[in-house]
Amino acid sequence: MPTNASTNASTNAATNASMEDVHRVLTDIGLDPAILEEAGPHARLRAELGLDSVETTDLQLELGKRFGLDIDLWDREDYTLADLAGRIAAAGSRP
Repeated sequence: MPTNASTNASTNAATNASMEDVHRVLTDIGLDPAILEEAGPHARLRAELGLDSVETTDLQLELGKRFGLDIDLWDREDYTLADLAGRIAAAGSRP
């Protein structure tokens, strides 16, 4: 039976990998990698990273295509990088 430490390590590894996935998608749609390197996990997509309407739409489509995420990036919440990484990690852990 896994211990809490090994479970936490697995969760952290999945989240780190998912954060890399978020960075990859954002650079693929045109964001500057230097901006993403400076941004912390709690940086908001529109308010802090400055995603415009085209980039937000492209990101939503890419998240659906690459990870099967059904997420509305146009709702009232301005998602953070960590929010997206968590969604990707959760999608990857489904049976």
